[in-house]
Amino acid sequence: MVGRGESLHPGESPHIEAMNSKAFSFFLLSMVLLQVSCIMVPIPTKENKVLAGTPVTKEQQSFIVPMQTTREEVVARLGNPDIIWEDARVFVYNWDMRQGMLLWAIGGYGAGAAGLSDIEKHYLLLIQFDEQGKVQRFDRTTRPLMQSYSNFLEEWLKKSPIHLPSVHNNQGEVPQ
Repeated sequence: MVGRGESLHPGESPHIEAMNSKAFSFFLLSMVLLQVSCIMVPIPTKENKVLAGTPVTKEQQSFIVPMQTTREEVVARLGNPDIIWEDARVFVYNWDMRQGMLLWAIGGYGAGAAGLSDIEKHYLLLIQFDEQGKVQRFDRTTRPLMQSYSNFLEEWLKKSPIHLPSVHNNQGEVPQ
């Protein structure tokens, strides 16, 4: 190691103290802010934080039996659905879970911002009933982040074995 007043010999290098994590983070953020750029880093997490709604677990839905379970039994066990689509005879229970965090930083010319945002996963329990009010089919699924609610439900209904009257309103749109 080189002390005060000593010089390095060829092939020697000075001892460099390791930066602590706060100093390194500050340095990294400073470098990002001096550049014209943005950085986004997804960080996966366990799905243990509810962001919206009330989750319906597989155990909670285990009582549902097609052609046996009634609308009244579903409401008694799961509570009122988030959405009732009367024309299609569909109950929708929905909830969002955190599946990760997004670390982001954007900067340019000495200014910038940074933050941490939730990455959501949209869950749905869809239950369709027949004309007698018995469960025809049900599906616990996820809706893609970039797909609208109405488009997702419309696609799900197209797979239905039940023949329904038109599920569009008078303007030719799917109810929201």
